[in-house]
Amino acid sequence: MDLRRTLVLATWLIAGAATAHAQTTRGDSTTRFHVLPALGLQVGSPQRASAALGIVVGVDFLRDGRDHSRNVALFAEPGLDGGRASLAYVSHGYGSFGSGFGVAATALRTWNEPWQLDANQTYVGGEVLLWPILFVGPRVGLLRNVSSVETSRHWFWSFSLGIGL
Repeated sequence: MDLRRTLVLATWLIAGAATAHAQTTRGDSTTRFHVLPALGLQVGSPQRASAALGIVVGVDFLRDGRDHSRNVALFAEPGLDGGRASLAYVSHGYGSFGSGFGVAATALRTWNEPWQLDANQTYVGGEVLLWPILFVGPRVGLLRNVSSVETSRHWFWSFSLGIGL
């Protein structure tokens, strides 16, 4: 997918969330639109350590007496040995204490000495983010090397633990 298509898709998703009309849900609640900063800290492969910064657009609502949220997040994540850019669907409010999940399309570029990979390689793929409690939990992804330089690692499983995105 080229950059133009990615930007059109991101714009479409954000515009769709921004124009969502208030609607009633099971708990006599209405949805509330929000725009929030996306923040996170991760430790794992291949970046070693990284910090995420971006934007979250979505809606909050009550269901069965609990707060829930559906969001689209766009964030960049520079790290010690690589950087990521991700577009994600994020849902939270299952149980209490910040439980939730996310599914992301991700592009990753390595540099310096990344764990398990060669430097100066580009990978694209998908990731699953899980937060069992307080937005703390694992992120697992399957990424494919799209660099023009041939390497022995065409596919790569990424894994990290962190807080936030």
